[in-house]
Amino acid sequence: MENEHIQGFKRILLPIDGSRASENTLRYAVSMAIKYNAIIYIASIFSSKNPDSLFKKRIVEMNPNLSKEVEKLPIMYLMETYHGILKNAISSNEVDVKSVLIDDEITTKSVVRLLGDVIVKEKIDLLIISSHGKTGLKKLKLGSVTEKLMESVRIPIMCIK
Repeated sequence: MENEHIQGFKRILLPIDGSRASENTLRYAVSMAIKYNAIIYIASIFSSKNPDSLFKKRIVEMNPNLSKEVEKLPIMYLMETYHGILKNAISSNEVDVKSVLIDDEITTKSVVRLLGDVIVKEKIDLLIISSHGKTGLKKLKLGSVTEKLMESVRIPIMCIK
């Protein structure tokens, strides 16, 4: 009865950048999705123009058998494979999950803009993001992308350190 007025979250955005820190947000997203019967949207922004990224390193860590092939395979195939692994982990908890892959430049400004576009297009009502804290004490140890998102989006943000 007391939860009767709590609407909850129905669409959760989980930006994944290929780092373990961003992958650690999966458990929080799954927990929230189970609680609110929500869909998780995992989003990754990558650059086919600069394919040497964290994603390739992380794919090899997850599947060492791909270490020789990873340099030969198209980055979109690798990203789909990476997201497939993440989607399987999420859906094994009986949670609906969708994948958003965006091939674009990787700058703070473009990543913030592109994630903002996903939030609007998919009607996201909760953003769960990791903060790498690489910008120092002056920025409260939040990463620049996280900080800019906090300034620009108008939905709740769960920031996982």
